[in-house]
Amino acid sequence: MQSTIRCILALSLLNVASCGIIQDRSTEYAQAEQGRELVVPETYSAQKLSPRYPIPEIENARSIPEKFELPEPPNATAALDNDPFTIESVNDQTWLRLYTAPGKVWPLLDFFWAKHGIKVAYEEIAKGFLVTESYDPSGSNTSLKSDLQASDNVTELVGGITFQAKLNQGIRRNTAELQIRALSSGVVINKWQKESGNSQLEQDMLTLIGQYITSDSLDNRHSLLANDIGGESRVRLLKGDSGEGYLELLLSFDRAWSEIKKALSSAEVLVSDFDRSVGTYFVSYIQEEDMTAWYDISASEIEKRKERNISLKLEETEEGKTTVRVKILNPQFEVEKQDELINLIFEHIS
Repeated sequence: MQSTIRCILALSLLNVASCGIIQDRSTEYAQAEQGRELVVPETYSAQKLSPRYPIPEIENARSIPEKFELPEPPNATAALDNDPFTIESVNDQTWLRLYTAPGKVWPLLDFFWAKHGIKVAYEEIAKGFLVTESYDPSGSNTSLKSDLQASDNVTELVGGITFQAKLNQGIRRNTAELQIRALSSGVVINKWQKESGNSQLEQDMLTLIGQYITSDSLDNRHSLLANDIGGESRVRLLKGDSGEGYLELLLSFDRAWSEIKKALSSAEVLVSDFDRSVGTYFVSYIQEEDMTAWYDISASEIEKRKERNISLKLEETEEGKTTVRVKILNPQFEVEKQDELINLIFEHIS
């Protein structure tokens, strides 16, 4: 017992004594003197003493303005329509354009077939391709027949119709394109048919599918398996050997010609003239200071159309692609105008 008391007293005495031994040094930094500069001996390297993320010296003597306004980002929806979907045609090809990604369209397309009692016989999801079994309009599920008859374009279904569907990535960002083939043979053909089987029925089917997919009653669904539909972008902005920008479209010449026309219209670019036989648009690009006001508003449109100071040349390659190149026709224009115009077209087409 006494030994325990002695131990407690010793610890208490040591604790009190330590307070005097360990001084408060929190303010000593104020009296600190600057030391000598660190000198690296010649036998050693100073490389390890350099900053890990050095700031480079500025060689440009140009002064930075006090106020700087950042340019607005490109409008990703500049070329989109107000309608939830559109039916478009070029020559004998018709497709449904939807303003949503293929990964969201594919599961809704499955629901469309199931709603109308149409079974899928074959599908390749990664390619966005499917073939249905033959449809019997006199069967137990006649909703497809009644929906077609209720549409503006009444189409009589022929017994034994087999449908093919081909879903692709759209030309513009976050869009999808769907084509339908109505084949009357009744035989399941597991290869996409480029030629139309029944153009009126196919167009009516695209309208029904567009109305169904864009209806507010459907939940927002997505298919991870359909993410790869369409592959790479169908519009690419590339650089030529001399550094000039040009477009490469994974489209036929006819389709590319139509898309460039719509992009020019959407960008409010004045087309002076065109010659489809040589794949050329002639553009009046007059105003240099303000990209949003391209033309001299004091001049009439007839006068403005005479400019023809830039041309757009479309050429189809052996691989089935189409290139779009810009050429300056007005010697007073700087070469940079080529890239300005090609970038503007790319913004309104991709």
